Amino acid sequence: MKFIVESIENDLVTLKTPNANYRNTFKCSSAADLVVGKWVSGRIHAPARKIDVVSEGGNYVEPLFGRPRRMQGLVLQQNPAENSLLVQTAYKTTVQLPPHQQASDYPAGSRVGWDNADWPEFLVEKTASVPAHA
Repeated sequence: MKFIVESIENDLVTLKTPNANYRNTFKCSSAADLVVGKWVSGRIHAPARKIDVVSEGGNYVEPLFGRPRRMQGLVLQQNPAENSLLVQTAYKTTVQLPPHQQASDYPAGSRVGWDNADWPEFLVEKTASVPAHA
């Protein structure tokens, strides 16, 4: 997914989601390689405290600004080998399930929500050399 780098502080990066109001902050081991105002592609990994099946609500991240604490969305894919799910929240997120829950229990198409046990992490795939205009 593509984001715009809004700010960098130590190993934390704040990313703006294009065409949305989200400005979330993530751990990022390669934050020093990013440039404020530039596009960046990467993946979000979130550590769930506990996954809940939900019947109502949309795809979202709470709060809109800062560290994502609560996330909810549609399961796109299971990864039983890594005990994780790919979920469409406000952006695609790989959620790591806790050991007492199994990814195979949450089929594609089910709606899930969770509280993050720690800071979600942004893993950089590539950066752009041109400024973002969003």
